[in-house]
Order: sequence, then structure tokens, then C-alpha cells
Amino acid sequence: MLLTVKDIGNLAPDIWQITLSGDFPYETVRPGQFIMIRIGSGKEHILRRPISIAAVTEESLTIVLRVVGKGTKWLSERRIGEWLDVLGPLGRGFPNPPRDAKVLIVGGGLGVPPLYLLGEILKTETDKVDIVLGFRSQRDCILTDDFSRLGRLVVTTDDGSFGMKGNVIDAVDSLRSSGCRWEYVYACGPLPMLRHLKGYFSDQNVNGYVSLEERMACGVGACHGCVCPSEDRSLARRICVNGPVFPWNEVSL
Repeated sequence: MLLTVKDIGNLAPDIWQITLSGDFPYETVRPGQFIMIRIGSGKEHILRRPISIAAVTEESLTIVLRVVGKGTKWLSERRIGEWLDVLGPLGRGFPNPPRDAKVLIVGGGLGVPPLYLLGEILKTETDKVDIVLGFRSQRDCILTDDFSRLGRLVVTTDDGSFGMKGNVIDAVDSLRSSGCRWEYVYACGPLPMLRHLKGYFSDQNVNGYVSLEERMACGVGACHGCVCPSEDRSLARRICVNGPVFPWNEVSL
């Protein structure tokens, strides 16, 4: 389907936010799902680019991307009114927790945007949401004002230039030391962050869900190019269709 670029802007160095509108099943989008975008005519760049959906309304969706190659560079150079060829929404998103559950959201770097739609939904269902976002430095911080309206927010930076100095595990540990307890943990970010987070809660009774990132070719499970091992190593899981969101006890991080 073709969607129109409604708005585009720079959030941080090499990070762009694009809002798209047009004929799209917005009402079916679940937090954590993604779209596959054709680059140019599709001839120079054969593979579409998978981009997580950060926000959605009744008539538009918003994505956030980092420029890391020619494909994402091309996307960052689009102009308002131009068309993008899009497939979606794709993948399995975050499940809703029970109403009024105690929830922790943890995001790192470009893993932050896919969690925003989840936060918007949870804000209407519970007032017990803690949010921890981690970045390298203040210049890399994105969407912090938006997330601050969704729950109690703690921001960390590696160099201490904004918020708390340290990483997301330091912030989670600080919150827990102050008496916070959670029944559900939702996370998206670099794999080492997800691995450490899962280990931190390994001896606690929490339901954990992680959104994984991987290079994708088809986005619909046909090519088996984005597999990750299951926890018991018995079955490879396709991130594009079995995920990108998994119970963290289901996959090996």
C-alpha cells in the first residue's frame, strides 16, 4: 500500500521521525509491530527495510529510524507529500497486562520508540507504570518529554550528561531498592541490555517480554533469514512472524 509522508523531522544526530498517512488498517496495529518499506523503486535496493511503529492514530502512523546505510539515508531524505510503499502491520506485538498491573517499561537507544505506543495504551489501563530509558549521552536522548507523560520516568546516560549516570540496570536496581515491585516487564533495546535485564529478574516472579531486532528479508516468515534460538534450543524462532516480541523465557538472549 502507498502512504504519504505527512511530517518528517530530525530528533537527534542521524535519528529521524516520519509520520505517514493514507489507506492503512491503523485500528489493527499492536504496540511492537512493524512495517516493511520499499526503498526507491525497489530495483537498487531489493530488500525492504523493517521499521517499528512508534505511534498510531486513526489516520496516521509514526516511525523512528536511525541512518545506518543507503536505505535509511534515502528514507531520511523524503519530503512531505511524497509516497512510500509499505507492507504491514507485521509481526507479533506486546500483550496487554491485566488491568492495574504493576508494569515496568525499559528501553535503550533506538529501542525506545517501539515502546511508546505500548506506554500510551497502558496509561489508560493502569497508573502503576515505571519507565526507564537509557542513552549514551544527552545528544542521543529522544522522546523523553513524550514518555514523561505516560508514567514515572527515569532517564539514564552513560556519561551522566542527562538524567542519572549509568545504565538501565542501575536505574531499575535503584527503583527496586526504593520499594518498587513489578508484575510485568516490557523491554526493547540492544541485545546485551535485554540479556542483563532478563538475568536481573531471573529470581523474581515477573512476566517479561522483549522485542528483538534482526535483519529481515521478507518480513513474513518465508525466507527464515531472521531466526533466533529458543530457550531450550529445540526450535528456531522467526523474529518477523513469531516475534518481534517474545516472552523472554521463550528465547535465548
